[in-house]
Amino acid sequence: MFKNPASRLARCRLARCSRGNIAIMFAASLIPIIGSIGLGVDVARAYAVKSRMANALDAAALAVGSSTGTTAQLNQVAQNFFNANYPTGIMGAIPTVHITVNGDVITATASATLSTVFMKVLGKTQMTVSASSEVIRKITGLELAMVLDNTGSMTTNNNIASLRDAANELVTILFGSYTTHPTLKIALVPYSAAVNPGAVAASLVGAGAAYDAVNVTGWKGCVVERASPNTLADTPAATALWTRYSWAPAIDNSYTAGVASTIKADPSNGNSSTGPNVGCPTPITPLTNVKSTLTTAITAMQAWSRGGTLGDIGMAWGLRVLSPESPFTEGQPWGTPNLTKAVIMMTDGVNQVYKLTSTSGANKVNSAVHSDYTGYGRLDELGRVGSTTIAGAQTVVDSRMAALCETMKAKKIVVYTIVFTGTQDAATKAMYKSCASDDSKFFDAPSQTDLKNAFTAIAVSLSNLRISQ
Repeated sequence: MFKNPASRLARCRLARCSRGNIAIMFAASLIPIIGSIGLGVDVARAYAVKSRMANALDAAALAVGSSTGTTAQLNQVAQNFFNANYPTGIMGAIPTVHITVNGDVITATASATLSTVFMKVLGKTQMTVSASSEVIRKITGLELAMVLDNTGSMTTNNNIASLRDAANELVTILFGSYTTHPTLKIALVPYSAAVNPGAVAASLVGAGAAYDAVNVTGWKGCVVERASPNTLADTPAATALWTRYSWAPAIDNSYTAGVASTIKADPSNGNSSTGPNVGCPTPITPLTNVKSTLTTAITAMQAWSRGGTLGDIGMAWGLRVLSPESPFTEGQPWGTPNLTKAVIMMTDGVNQVYKLTSTSGANKVNSAVHSDYTGYGRLDELGRVGSTTIAGAQTVVDSRMAALCETMKAKKIVVYTIVFTGTQDAATKAMYKSCASDDSKFFDAPSQTDLKNAFTAIAVSLSNLRISQ
């Protein structure tokens, strides 16, 4: 049968045209398909970057919450912690971090530009990825007593200055941007061989020399603890009075009573100090929510030689400043809802009663006495300690302190303890570790840097930082 060549050619051309149209249509349909696939891939990449950014921001905001400094310094802290948790250039994204501190609220934000891979087909070459984190440095209610060793050994390497710096750092962290805090009160209890109750001292003793914080010939405010059963008890003066601390002229404390020129009252004199107030530290600062009151008191702390280290007396006054009962009444009642009471007990040495060991000069050994004068008087006064030997007194003091630790924990006081610098005595470390509320609240700080880190860690713990968003 005859076939028309022209007709066959037309059919071939039509087929080729149909195949060409299908190819064009398929190619055109690939654009949205590739775009859809690319959108999913690029969105997944953006989500991965956002997730890493968010985790890094949480770490940065928490770090800022436990730090102090200028806005620039806090932003640097944030950047450092962010960088440590967000390796540089993940998927080519290099975020910009910004920190805002508003009271107890720390807000951290970050944004980055991410180059697309597949979405370029649709003309979108970049995506902006952002993340944020908010941390609330929240203290629902806190009353804190800092019981700090101000004994003469703290002059070594100017350790007393490091203690002042560490304590001020803790105050700064806890107060945040507040100058007067609505839910925080802190007390300062410097101790050596005695404690100085300060302005309330006059109400704790009977008739006698008037309280005078600056007259070197008078009574600076330290007290001798009461006889049993009130020795270290949280009982008011109405139950039993304390006694004025007054170290009379003696062979180991040579001065003329009432004559200022014969008295070496400045603590820089060390063991050569003389006068009725030798060994009496700076006064207690009762619970206060005013930051400047605390920083001024901390800055005034000095290292006071003679007498020894009586941590039990320091701890007893730590309990007394937290108690709502007299002699200090700034504390809220025990068991107040949403209130934490806490104490930081810090020492740089073993508990001991000291005795000057000079063998010549005005302060040579006086064999007629068994110790220096302290917050228990001399060891010769059996009613206060119950031992006339240095070793026996240490045993009594340690046992009293251990009992006070248990009393405080029974009252739900959170106890932090710090053993600082050269204290290598295993028994002392064990006692302080046992005194703490748990092992995480005991700090062995062999250096000045460790001391500051301990106070910072405690401040972070007490701040109750939490991520809110």
